[in-house]
Amino acid sequence: MAVDKVKPLKLESPTGGGTETDLFPTEADPNEDYIAGKGFSFENLDTHLAEKVGGLLKFTTPDFSFKPTYLGNGELDYVEYFEGATQTTINRRLRVDMTYDGSLNPTVETWAFYNPSDGTSILRTIAVTHTWTGVDLTKSAEVTT
Repeated sequence: MAVDKVKPLKLESPTGGGTETDLFPTEADPNEDYIAGKGFSFENLDTHLAEKVGGLLKFTTPDFSFKPTYLGNGELDYVEYFEGATQTTINRRLRVDMTYDGSLNPTVETWAFYNPSDGTSILRTIAVTHTWTGVDLTKSAEVTT
């Protein structure tokens, strides 16, 4: 099966910061150019979507979706995973909370798996503890409860 690759086109002009003036658009070079978009719909379906909503990146597919939440310094606070595109408590299946040290290295990941019948009762928790030496991750240990 053949797969098409999408190559965004751009117009360059000296007034826009480019190096040439073209009568025809040229391909964007991922090694040189910054490409921005409001959202990307996969397979022309609104249910397959990656978009930025109010400063947060939100991904949606028919099978699951997830919503990251960030701390004030831009570090990931937690991510919630939902069954389907509707991000409500009843559809929540997993939440991963992050804890950081003073150097903003992740020290603990807490994975809470929720009961599919209510999205609030925790069935299982997995805690992954990371040990750092400077900027090097030296050990990870997992405990399931």
